[in-house]
Amino acid sequence: MEVRLTSLGRVIERCWKCAEQETSNAVARKYHAPNEEQLTFLFASELRAVVAEASSTGEVERAFRADLRSISGLDDDAARRASSKLIARVNFHGRQHEGKKSASDLGIVIRRPLVRLTPYGARLELRRDQAIGLLAQAKLRRLAAPKKSGRLTRKQARLFPERSAYYSLLLYRLDGQNTDELKPFRWQLCKEHTVEQVKSWLRSDAFPEEMSSLQIIRKLFDGTIGTKDAAIIQTIIDAPATSEARFIDIQIFWPEGAPPPPRFLELRRHAQELQVVQPRR
Repeated sequence: MEVRLTSLGRVIERCWKCAEQETSNAVARKYHAPNEEQLTFLFASELRAVVAEASSTGEVERAFRADLRSISGLDDDAARRASSKLIARVNFHGRQHEGKKSASDLGIVIRRPLVRLTPYGARLELRRDQAIGLLAQAKLRRLAAPKKSGRLTRKQARLFPERSAYYSLLLYRLDGQNTDELKPFRWQLCKEHTVEQVKSWLRSDAFPEEMSSLQIIRKLFDGTIGTKDAAIIQTIIDAPATSEARFIDIQIFWPEGAPPPPRFLELRRHAQELQVVQPRR
């Protein structure tokens, strides 16, 4: 059973929220009426800076240690050794051939440690680089303009049925009274919806289940949305040499030169009390 990394997830959520706010501030101060691509670039740059700071101050390492220390039966010294030097960073790769393969213009991948209880609850297993990916189509609506949020291209519409299980809409909105006021990002998951439904939403700018970024990042971090399929992630979402989308790659890892964490951590007693993964609401 997989152990939920609640504290570590909250660090990523905080970084995302802060980067959104900094993007909004930058638009208000310096960038008049940006388009989708410019907004995505600005946001990714802010996210990179915020995540780098969380690493340099030790926030990422402390959060992972807190998650390990919450596990019943795990020695405190073992938690300290396993979390030592853990850092996070953001890579942002630019667009190459949008929409021909992925049906989107943005991919988001979170790579993080995997911690799980071995059979019979005797040990914890640590693995690197569990990857979870989500495709997003960014759409901008200027609220003073006619009520619509763009459209899907023919290629995007054709590929949508193959990607819908891990596909979303990322909704950028600029205030109707002030085109320099960027509203908080909103999202719509597309799983179990048809391409005709998505087209209708975009025409009307009415979406049945809008979510905040914190809701989306929390679910993505926990793996309750998106895909964990390594082949899909490598070839569709985040392969910079072949992918047709920009992508934001959030990596939480032990860098080269740091002592590698042990693969297994012994528990002092049977771990029936372990906090295991359950979907967060």
